[in-house]
Amino acid sequence: MLDNFREWLSDNLRYILLGLAILVVLLVLFFGVRAVTGLVTSKEKGNTTEKTQVVDSKNDNTEAKDESKNNDKKEETSSLEKNAYPEVNSLINSFYEAWGRKDIEQMKQLTDNLDAADEAKVTNSTYIESYNDITVYTKPGLTDDSYVVYASYKLKFTDIKTEAPGLSQLYVMKNEDGSYIIHNDSSDEKINAYLQKVTQDEDVQKLVSQVEDDLNSAIESDEDLKAFEEQLGQDSNSSARAEEGATLTVQEDCNFRAEADTEAEILDVIPGGTEVTKVADGSEGWIEVEYNNEKGFVSQDF
Repeated sequence: MLDNFREWLSDNLRYILLGLAILVVLLVLFFGVRAVTGLVTSKEKGNTTEKTQVVDSKNDNTEAKDESKNNDKKEETSSLEKNAYPEVNSLINSFYEAWGRKDIEQMKQLTDNLDAADEAKVTNSTYIESYNDITVYTKPGLTDDSYVVYASYKLKFTDIKTEAPGLSQLYVMKNEDGSYIIHNDSSDEKINAYLQKVTQDEDVQKLVSQVEDDLNSAIESDEDLKAFEEQLGQDSNSSARAEEGATLTVQEDCNFRAEADTEAEILDVIPGGTEVTKVADGSEGWIEVEYNNEKGFVSQDF
């Protein structure tokens, strides 16, 4: 039987070898196709990743552009707005109308702090007849519903025909009852710093320069106004020209400070009309005086 198998194997060996060869070829083709398919798939995945990165990059650029647009909008909204808020306009107009009438009680209702020095400043400014042609410019404040206000006006002096253009900076915020009020606290360092920062804005500087130009034109057009402005300047500087030991009269209530600085300790408040003794000239805008046997500093403007 074994001999028969050997004889069969010998007769059919060529066919067996041919079948094995065909099988090997099929296996090579199968695994080759798998390898090529895997490579193509890998490349496709790589291309997809690259495309995803490109899309992400585009999204990043879009987000950056959107953020830039938002920043531009913020810049736009921080520009000076003219008469943009009726309630704020009404507040500022009422405040300066009350000042012209020397209506202290009305002014107290429109501010959160009107101290004795402020009252004296209003009542002693008898040369001011009225504030006219008030225009309100605003910029956003530190919080919602608060504003930095620049009020431009025409100041009418008593017995002077030509009105003098002027500009004031104020801070307006909402009161507890929802109405707007002028924040008049000179000790509020945060708001004071913000007001100083806003003043450096280009559009604010342009407004200040315009008002200054208008004032200079008005002064040059009216000799009476020019003489009056010069007299105001002389009155303000007379204390600086006074000799040491001279007796000076305080024009209105003013703070008596330990140092020549608006942030220095307030030793006392000197009532308007009080006589003090000049000790020496302080730093720019300040004078050292003696009051109630104590030495301190007052602003030259008073």
